[in-house]
Amino acid sequence: MNMLMKKVFQSNLLDPIDSGFIIYDLDFLTNKMVDLKNAFPGHWLHTSAIKACPLPNILSFVHKKFHLGAEAASIEEVKLAIDCQIPAHLIIYDAPIKTMSELEFALKNNIHINADSFEECDQIAEIIKFYPNARVGLRINPAVGSGKIQFTSVATKDSHFGVLLDGNENKIRDYFLKFPWLNGIHVHIGSQGMSLETLAQGVGVVFNFAQTLPGLKYFDMGGGLPVAYRPSDVVYSFHDYAILLKKHIPQLFETKLIIITEFGRSLYAQAAIAVSHVEFIKNPNYIACHFGADLFLRKIYKPLDWYHKLSVINSIGEEKKSPFKTYKISGPLCFSGDVLEKEIEIPEVEKNDFLIYHDVGAYTLSMWSRHCSRAIPKVIGVLEDKCFILKKRETREQLFQFWT
Repeated sequence: MNMLMKKVFQSNLLDPIDSGFIIYDLDFLTNKMVDLKNAFPGHWLHTSAIKACPLPNILSFVHKKFHLGAEAASIEEVKLAIDCQIPAHLIIYDAPIKTMSELEFALKNNIHINADSFEECDQIAEIIKFYPNARVGLRINPAVGSGKIQFTSVATKDSHFGVLLDGNENKIRDYFLKFPWLNGIHVHIGSQGMSLETLAQGVGVVFNFAQTLPGLKYFDMGGGLPVAYRPSDVVYSFHDYAILLKKHIPQLFETKLIIITEFGRSLYAQAAIAVSHVEFIKNPNYIACHFGADLFLRKIYKPLDWYHKLSVINSIGEEKKSPFKTYKISGPLCFSGDVLEKEIEIPEVEKNDFLIYHDVGAYTLSMWSRHCSRAIPKVIGVLEDKCFILKKRETREQLFQFWT
């Protein structure tokens, strides 16, 4: 991290207005992509979840260098992927609700659609005849239960995602017989908080059922590999997940089906840090941070579920180690709940130091809050010895345009 910060400080890419900014370590991200490709070689079609990290320069980077596609949770994300010049056959459209015009756009552009319900399949049937080469899958919910974080668990019996498998087996088969253009199955168990065993169980249940369906060409196993945010969290790799899947579902690695993945958090989260300049210390153990509920929406509202390690860097990019002191840290937004740390022990902070929040590469900037109309920060990429701007800081004119 010290070298990362020093490279950025020496790059002349920072302006006085950049009181808070984000850095992506593209060397770290490159290693993640290599690990993914090595763990799941061959007949796997890998995509990354745009909702985790929608930065066009990042999406283009992983596509050009590693041939990664994109999983889109909205028609806007579909169009974002197209604008990043990601080929249509590598774009997966997974929104839980889609209008007829959105479906038609996806079909017309040869985007792979995962329908979320029988009703959506019926909608597609009304227009599919105009698009004979369509790729359409059906999302199945195996109802294997929730993980540690309820809000990111989507395979419970009351989940609003997908078709519940239990009790609908015959109807699903009937739809595949009725609609020959149904040629894929999609399953996604959940995101952070799911155990590898639960993820593998869900994939296995749906994969085994999928073998009974006619005309199947694609099996989309989703993502969900958890990230170790806390020091006490178990560290899982793509290889760990692949070994477990191979143990319980060896056919997944032997099938002639195209297997699709949709990893997001596990690719991007640990590739970035958020950096906030310390203007001064108040009262005397209170620090106002340039990031709060705007960047850390989940952490602010669900602090027990979401954690980010915090470090302190001095003005020349060196990490402070001691002595420790207890602080309260608030965000910049104008409401009393914008508190990042109620009581935290960190190395003593001085004016012009920097607070560093770790593991912010996924589900942070993509969830940016517009409350108080703060400018979206500059994002800098570091690759080998080069630093460059991935996203410019939002301008006054761009903010005005957003609201008009």
